[in-house]
Amino acid sequence: MERHAVYQHANFSILLGGRHPVALPNAHSPIDRLIRQAPGTVGLVIRDLASGTELEWAPAGPFPAASIIKIPVLVEALRQVQDGGLRLDDRIAVPASAKVGGFGILKDLEIVGDLTLRDLLTLMIVISDNTAANLCIDRVGMEHVNALLASLGLSGTVLQRKMMDTAARERGLDNFTTAGDTARLLEWLATRRILTPELCDVAIAIMSRQQVRDRLPLWLPPDIRIAHKTGELPEVRHDAGVIFTEPGPLIIAAFTKGFSTPLGRGLIGGEASALIADVSRLAYEAAASP
Repeated sequence: MERHAVYQHANFSILLGGRHPVALPNAHSPIDRLIRQAPGTVGLVIRDLASGTELEWAPAGPFPAASIIKIPVLVEALRQVQDGGLRLDDRIAVPASAKVGGFGILKDLEIVGDLTLRDLLTLMIVISDNTAANLCIDRVGMEHVNALLASLGLSGTVLQRKMMDTAARERGLDNFTTAGDTARLLEWLATRRILTPELCDVAIAIMSRQQVRDRLPLWLPPDIRIAHKTGELPEVRHDAGVIFTEPGPLIIAAFTKGFSTPLGRGLIGGEASALIADVSRLAYEAAASP
């Protein structure tokens, strides 16, 4: 990365140049210490839209996407609503054969019948329902999700299998993303540019109801709005979202893999979840301060 003049702004040392001024993690900063001491791999992008500053760590590093891949599924579904191919009140059958394990409630219901597309998208994001996600993928088309990602230049993100498809994963087909790609997608939603403003607001409203709160939201003030999506597999813990601070939106995409205790269920949910929560707190305090 080419180096340019450095100046102080919004509590970060900022490197001028590129699409955003980019903050190089300072060797003495709390965030840098957290990442360097982490017992695993971290990908991180923090983007303060009010000041235009950005901090990044391995933004292009590939990570198994886990349920973060549900964000582009949500965006593609809303794009098709925008284009008239789908409606949010379209009703979609939920057959027993569609039920899969992992996160969610649909798999545990004896009789479901059908649900609206809006409800399935909400379940997919808010409680990370895997059955709902697969039904949404079937409706919008995996190929269309990938075409959207390609058209946006998000080359590090790909959807290659549905949720809980272990056979596909064993064949080497998995879903991948990067902190940089996810941060860009969130920025376009927060600034209401990727879809109509109304549909961007639909996406943000759904993500604001996320019920897994042991990572980005954990140490934030309770009255701060955050729209986010978590992701986890046995070896990974992720969270990516938009924190709505008084100065403006703060984008954080924090991905981890290979931590020694990713599934720990201590006070703050294990080392990986703890790191994400601490990064979020530090970034929020920097962005919200005068």
